[in-house]
Amino acid sequence: LQPVFINHAGDGSGRIFIVEKQGLIKIYQNGAVLPVPFLDISGKILITGEQGLLSLAFPPNFMAKGYFYIYYTNLAGNNIVSRYHVSADSNIADPNSEEIILTLLHPTYTNHNGGQLAFSPLDGYLYIGTGDGGGGGDPNANSQNTLSFLGKILRIDVESGPEGNSPYRIPASNPFSGATDYLE
Repeated sequence: LQPVFINHAGDGSGRIFIVEKQGLIKIYQNGAVLPVPFLDISGKILITGEQGLLSLAFPPNFMAKGYFYIYYTNLAGNNIVSRYHVSADSNIADPNSEEIILTLLHPTYTNHNGGQLAFSPLDGYLYIGTGDGGGGGDPNANSQNTLSFLGKILRIDVESGPEGNSPYRIPASNPFSGATDYLE
């Protein structure tokens, strides 16, 4: 077992969700880990180096919405932010409900994947901590490149619905929105 993150759903259930690098999310409730994983995506991820299932975030008002977000490394080595829905059993997610929100190309190294997801209680946006793409010292200078999502803290609106061809919106308060020398 390699737990990499824990979270709660903010739903008053007392459940603790344990994210394991190998692609499982387990629930700890009433002093025990439930026997059936909340989600198992082990067949669709890479776990070499710092890759794997890395984070989990629940949107505000999760109970009414019935979906959540994860960050993982897919079989091509790219990092994915996606949305999954909970099944009729609130302790089991529907593994076939994935909606990919964002693909972060990560073609060269198996390290520096980032992976932190969190919803801000102040603005309701999803914040995504991305790694710089790997290699010591950011050899591809992704962190300084405004046309790369790597090496950044991204802030996106996933709760207002899609915009054009994108499954998320850029918050109006983003000072770089519409700038041609910044990736959106």
